Amino acid sequence: MIVDEQVFRNVEEIIRDVIGVEKITMDTEFVRDLALNSMDLANLVCEFENRFQIEVNLREVKNMMQIKDVVEYIIENKLIEEEQP
Repeated sequence: MIVDEQVFRNVEEIIRDVIGVEKITMDTEFVRDLALNSMDLANLVCEFENRFQIEVNLREVKNMMQIKDVVEYIIENKLIEEEQP
């Protein structure tokens, strides 16, 4: 079973590798705190999809303002995929 902390650590690692930001929390905001632009966000979404083997609905991306939004989305979608035969 996926645990919030494990997903957060993986998300943190992806952000560090793609964007170069070292320190984030669950409440870190992508635009306000990290000053990411649309290209940065697109690169992150691609990495999230690759690492977690999920497909991110692009309509949902606009609702992902904070790190915790991404962690919750990944957990929900990973669990849905695991339940499918």
